[in-house]
Amino acid sequence: MPEEILVPYDGSPLSKEALKYTCAEFGAATITTLYIIDRETDKTASRGWGDHPGMWEEWLEDRNEHARELFEGAQQIADKYSVTLQTGVAVGRVPEMINKAAELYGSDLIIIGLHGQSRLEEILIGEVAKVVVRNATIPVTTVRETVNE
Repeated sequence: MPEEILVPYDGSPLSKEALKYTCAEFGAATITTLYIIDRETDKTASRGWGDHPGMWEEWLEDRNEHARELFEGAQQIADKYSVTLQTGVAVGRVPEMINKAAELYGSDLIIIGLHGQSRLEEILIGEVAKVVVRNATIPVTTVRETVNE
């Protein structure tokens, strides 16, 4: 049985599904939810921070506050399973940060949500999970969206 589990978490229905599965199946393990700040894909990011370092710091603090709010919601999910979560925030490209965080936290399993309702969605949205699975040095469990929620 895994003892240290990493669950990438962004508050999306898919990440909530992965967290619910993790809590239900592995509630006795240490579960860490990870939020990743990726300025390449974050819709709140703007360009030109190199010229305005104060703006970068302000945006980064805003994203950290957003992560804290997401973790409150994640803990509400975990509370239904009597599980206490650990949390982490990383800055960088999502797939790489998931695998680096798994190593940093000593995780022995990554549980990640996986889209796959259509081939196009799988190509576009499932890319993160694909890269994580390909490059992980530990087992990765993928959880698909449920249709009835």
